[in-house]
Amino acid sequence: MSNRIYTGVWTDWSLGRVAGTTITLSARDGGLLLAFIAIFVTVIAARLWRSLTFVCHQVLASGGKHDGLHHQRQFILRNIPAPVPATWLFLQQAWHWRGRADRPLLRTVPWAVCGFLYAVLLGLAAVFSSKVSESATPFRLLEAAAAAADCGMFVPEGRDALQQKNAYDNSLAAVYSRQCYGDPDDHDKDVSPAASCGTLPVPSIRWTNASVECPFADEVCMGKSFRMETGMVDSHTHLGINEREQNRVQYWRETDCAPLVSQRGFSRFLNGTEARELGWDDDVLIKYFYGGVGAQNYTHIYNTYGESTQIGYSTWVISSDPSRNASLWRPIEALALDRRDLTLLLIAPNSIVHLQPNDDPVFGAHIPVDLPDGTTVYRADRYASPVACADRHRICNPNNGVCTAPQGAADLVRNARAPEVGLNAAQVAAVDRIGFFVASSTFHQLIWTRTQSYLRAQELVAELLQLPLPSDQWQIEMGSLFAENLAKLQHQMAEYVTGPSIAVAGAVNRAWEASEAMPADVRAAHEDMCRRQRTRDARGTLNFSVLGLAALLGLGSLFVAFSYALEPAAQLLQRATGLGVHKARRWERDENLQVMRMLFEAKDAGVWRGSTDSFPTTESKDYFEWDGDALEQHSRYTTLVRENYDKS
Repeated sequence: MSNRIYTGVWTDWSLGRVAGTTITLSARDGGLLLAFIAIFVTVIAARLWRSLTFVCHQVLASGGKHDGLHHQRQFILRNIPAPVPATWLFLQQAWHWRGRADRPLLRTVPWAVCGFLYAVLLGLAAVFSSKVSESATPFRLLEAAAAAADCGMFVPEGRDALQQKNAYDNSLAAVYSRQCYGDPDDHDKDVSPAASCGTLPVPSIRWTNASVECPFADEVCMGKSFRMETGMVDSHTHLGINEREQNRVQYWRETDCAPLVSQRGFSRFLNGTEARELGWDDDVLIKYFYGGVGAQNYTHIYNTYGESTQIGYSTWVISSDPSRNASLWRPIEALALDRRDLTLLLIAPNSIVHLQPNDDPVFGAHIPVDLPDGTTVYRADRYASPVACADRHRICNPNNGVCTAPQGAADLVRNARAPEVGLNAAQVAAVDRIGFFVASSTFHQLIWTRTQSYLRAQELVAELLQLPLPSDQWQIEMGSLFAENLAKLQHQMAEYVTGPSIAVAGAVNRAWEASEAMPADVRAAHEDMCRRQRTRDARGTLNFSVLGLAALLGLGSLFVAFSYALEPAAQLLQRATGLGVHKARRWERDENLQVMRMLFEAKDAGVWRGSTDSFPTTESKDYFEWDGDALEQHSRYTTLVRENYDKS
């Protein structure tokens, strides 16, 4: 079984072609992309800071005389490329200019606050940029390349392989349903999901129950029937077949279970010759008559010695498909239902005794037994309690609202292919895949590998003492089986791509290779499903929305380009229109290299050119000394600086 995740670009059709386009990366590659995104966001933030300081500088730039604090503030706005050092300089301004300038706090602290807030926002943006992957779909696509050899419908080879695989699948479904479906009597409530519930397309398939009239003949029914019914199970949403809306199908299932009477001709003790032929005394064996099995004219024989052999619950189960004349079990007329799959269970308590009386029709116990210590316990009312269940299924085409009639599993796929249902090739392939599971989805298939352990009542047994059970325990048991069946359906759908859940002898039926009679488009759809199984199991991979990445990188790149073009474009416009020329000149002259040029010129150090360029240079390759301490002694320094500001 392979659960490798596909890495690359794919589309989650839940979100549509545009929003659903996703790139899945390994943990290493995803980490590198997240690091790049964080750096890119930092670059955007830095360029935004540059643009903001440019605008602020230009707004504040004006001709005339200004105090030193103004010129320092302009210099900071022009030359400090990051908010944190700018904030620190503004705070120092507020301290050092106290008493030496008008309103120094009001003119500096707001700038420091703005710089600090911007730095905080920058940090948050860098941190939350790593969350960009969370905007993508939570689903992954199972690796097609790794699963190619196993993709298809797995058929175990021989009884041993069949039993081994069914035993594993049934145990897996039981554990999963217990963790993710909750208690059967609380199945309509939200449950706290276990970690394993986050791997399949949905944690559980929701279902409802109701008490209805018994579907069987009145003479065999023992009260009301318990009906369990799913809603419409979507092949994409619930089963994970990643397809466009027009390629999806819906599946519906209903199971009616009813306890049966075991008297009045439906069972009898064996006596005389009949008992002797089987090697037992009179009134030891009980025959049950709910239909012949094979060449026998009875259904099952129960040995009443089970009541005294110190053993716990046991279950016998058999099923019948009414569409197959060769079914092993032939139900009696009272149980015969048209177009339904039948399962018969016989639940025997054997030596189990109850601590309290119980009114449940299957687990009922009212026969008192006094133990040596004076405790009174209660034996079951019946040696074996029969329950019959009838299943029917339906396939619907959501494109036109047409559904098959509710029916047994055997004819489901054939009737779904009928022209009036109107399925396309992709839908037919999905129906084949669903039908492969449904064909063996009776309660019989869940019970035969664990005839005792499936019972929820067994969990409340210590030694042979049964703790108190509710009067609807039999419904809890049936609901548990129904939930397990849905859990098994979920896992079986994933197996089409991943291969069998356990390594046993068998063959993978690849429909696109096995049947030449199948239309080419249906064969292609079967093969295409190998690359269309969704899962929530990330296995360390990271998802990124291609739309989100494109928006971030595209808009971010445009803004970065705009920020670089803003300054020269503004200066060009200012010079062309004559508006704000002094502002453009102040932006040029306040730049670090221009200030350095003026200092050198003040000392007659070199002949400089480019007083309005970003990079002033000397006219020639002159060498000269530089002594900044002597600058203040030079007669031209104060004059040149003053002239520079006067020109602005």
